[in-house]
Amino acid sequence: MTAATGSKIGRPSKGAREALRGKVPSPTKRAAEARAKRLGMTLTDYLDWLIRRDTGLQADNAQEGLNFTDAA
Repeated sequence: MTAATGSKIGRPSKGAREALRGKVPSPTKRAAEARAKRLGMTLTDYLDWLIRRDTGLQADNAQEGLNFTDAA
């Protein structure tokens, strides 16, 4: 199967995404990675959850596959 036709291997798509970069102190990064792991999330999903929670954005739980309200 070619990339043009798609592949059914891997996780389902989470939809359109944009890159977000920043630098934080090393202890902050380690704490975020540890918290994400405890919650069973990737660091990206955890940061997305934090931003949504802080800004009041709603998650599309069906698309995301995450429960943003129960993770706290």
